[in-house]
Amino acid sequence: MATVEVFAVPDNKEQRHKHIMSQRQQLLLLGLKSRRLGRAATPEDGTHFESLLKKGRLHLQWLDTIEMTPEIKERTSMEQTLKFVYDDDKMFYPDDMKESARSLYEKWESENWGANAVIDEDIASETNETSGPASDEIQIVRSGLPPRDHPVFGVQGIMHGIMIVKGPAGKKTYRLNPRVPKKPAKVFGHNGIPLGAWFANQLVALQRGAHGARIGGIAGTTDAGAYSIVVADNYDDLDNDQGETLYYSGSNSHGNDDPTRPGPSSNGTKALKASLQTRNPVRVLRSGGSASSSGRGWLPACGLRYDGLYRVVALKEPKNANGGLYEQFVLRREPDQTPLEELHRKSPTLQQKRDLEQVQRGY
Repeated sequence: MATVEVFAVPDNKEQRHKHIMSQRQQLLLLGLKSRRLGRAATPEDGTHFESLLKKGRLHLQWLDTIEMTPEIKERTSMEQTLKFVYDDDKMFYPDDMKESARSLYEKWESENWGANAVIDEDIASETNETSGPASDEIQIVRSGLPPRDHPVFGVQGIMHGIMIVKGPAGKKTYRLNPRVPKKPAKVFGHNGIPLGAWFANQLVALQRGAHGARIGGIAGTTDAGAYSIVVADNYDDLDNDQGETLYYSGSNSHGNDDPTRPGPSSNGTKALKASLQTRNPVRVLRSGGSASSSGRGWLPACGLRYDGLYRVVALKEPKNANGGLYEQFVLRREPDQTPLEELHRKSPTLQQKRDLEQVQRGY
């Protein structure tokens, strides 16, 4: 089985920041040591250089999987670090590392360094996944890559583009496969996603460009609007999914008890407000599970299904069980799309359901 080395970085904001700062120092050290050589270092220059080169390449590869935020940019001096690697004539780095740093800089510069983006929040249950060593140094682990012909994780499988990583404590997690390009999701419209396309989980939907958030239900920006949303049963007591028309609740909808005004809007809610103004279409994915397996509403029996484009047409302020106001968006499905009844009947297929049961077995 082919293998790849990756940093076992936990899904915890502070741990990520510490990792970025730690590897920033390693990148700067590589540049300073290479300046003394008068050229870019190679593994043949010694084990220390070999280690610095490996860490630098793995770190730049990992950076390409994260969403940039203004906080990361400022706290980790990310902009300066990338320029140091690819644009400092006094330092020497291998061409592939310079190109990686340049690509990251240009991508994040074009996105305004995530200034208006809706960003996933930390999930408490995941912060203990790989708490790692007491130091700031995150361990490198070697993980097997899925065989190309694997029925579930292979090229034709429902988990294609995803790999299994075991952290230092032995806990198994699913990560994006660095050998499989991730399709950008920051696009309005179908983005090449067929109506009725089914995804085993939200990470797969992220990899395929259907939804741009690994955890959150809203992906987009506060100025241009939401690219996509995920409809689940989390707000089943507040949302009203009528199929062609969808009543979708904003953040803080359950907890607010103020009858005079809704709770503070998250960036996700602000993105939907922007969609109301810009009229940009929103991809809608419905997420199923145990609660929907009995045939409730329009949710799929399992996984996520892409149900097409909707537009935000109104914003309402109803009251929750506490008597507090909350923001609720009205979305209407665009015409001339495959009927929802057909999508609901055909997706997921029986084979996709069977394959999903095999995911835990790995490869």
